[in-house]
Amino acid sequence: MTGQEYIFVGGYGDANEPRIFRCRSEKDGAMLECCAALTGVENSSYLTRSFNGDYLYAVIESMSFEGQPGGGVAAIRCSDEGMQLINCAAAKGTLPCHVLLDEEKRLLYTANYMNGSLSLFRLSEDGGILELSDYKAHTGTGPNKERQEGPHVHFGGFAPDRSGAWFVDLGLDTALFYEVHEDTGKLVHMPERDIDFPKGTGPRHFVLPPHLPVMYVVSELSSEVFTVNISGEKPEIKQQLTTLPEEHGTSTCAAIKISPDGCFVYASNRGDDSVAVFAAGADGVLTPVEIKKTGGRTPRDILVLEDRLYSANQDDNCVTVLQRDRETGCLSEPEIAFSCPSPVCIIN
Repeated sequence: MTGQEYIFVGGYGDANEPRIFRCRSEKDGAMLECCAALTGVENSSYLTRSFNGDYLYAVIESMSFEGQPGGGVAAIRCSDEGMQLINCAAAKGTLPCHVLLDEEKRLLYTANYMNGSLSLFRLSEDGGILELSDYKAHTGTGPNKERQEGPHVHFGGFAPDRSGAWFVDLGLDTALFYEVHEDTGKLVHMPERDIDFPKGTGPRHFVLPPHLPVMYVVSELSSEVFTVNISGEKPEIKQQLTTLPEEHGTSTCAAIKISPDGCFVYASNRGDDSVAVFAAGADGVLTPVEIKKTGGRTPRDILVLEDRLYSANQDDNCVTVLQRDRETGCLSEPEIAFSCPSPVCIIN
């Protein structure tokens, strides 16, 4: 594609209607205009794209795919003319909820929530998804009998040195570390690099700052952000902060993102319908800044740009935008930037 900056939104719903939208900023730089929409991919609850923007990958968050148990994953070609579905593949695991791309090795991972597993695929030269290369299913439970009755893999992200990836299991309160043998396409669990979180907190997603050996992890069940030192042989939790105000109702965390300069961390609260803002010090330690309402119900995902933050509000069928102060990290009052059915993922 050309240098045009696009924003992609994914949402829940059947494949007969558009579930993936490609947008661009209008003249004021905040409101979003839909310039392409794609049907044929149901429940596109998480997206990732190639570095050059030519390919987009989307999970198919379902319990079955083409008559077989488990969800799926889709490969999409992007051009200035629009988006075109390349192919889909069965993930084997149920309810895939996150997708991770390794362009250098031509590998694609899905985190499968319901049965607590991860799937690994090889990719073709044209961006299509090839055969399932490996599949790992976790076992165990956590103390929360309703939400941790079994493993629930929610997210995968690479280590800074790309030696492997952590896959965050909400059901086990653990981020498990895997290496991949490129020649065989097989995953190898490296338990010495696992990260254990306090029982019942339900870790969900994480982000890495650009130049510090720390990880910021958001916990869905306890609504907290953990600062984890990953510089040593064994990762160690250094800090634990709430994302909620003193007075709040039922709420669970969803997304965690970091500003482009690495100076501020943002975490979304579903229920309180807000974003918690933290300032990151030179040593990686976080300091609470503010908690700002997103202007929509159930902010499932957020996108942080240099001068603004977008919130995908699942239960209000809208994406809102909040202007962002680059010096303080603080956010303005929200405005509706784009409307679409059940938006749950937003990336650029």
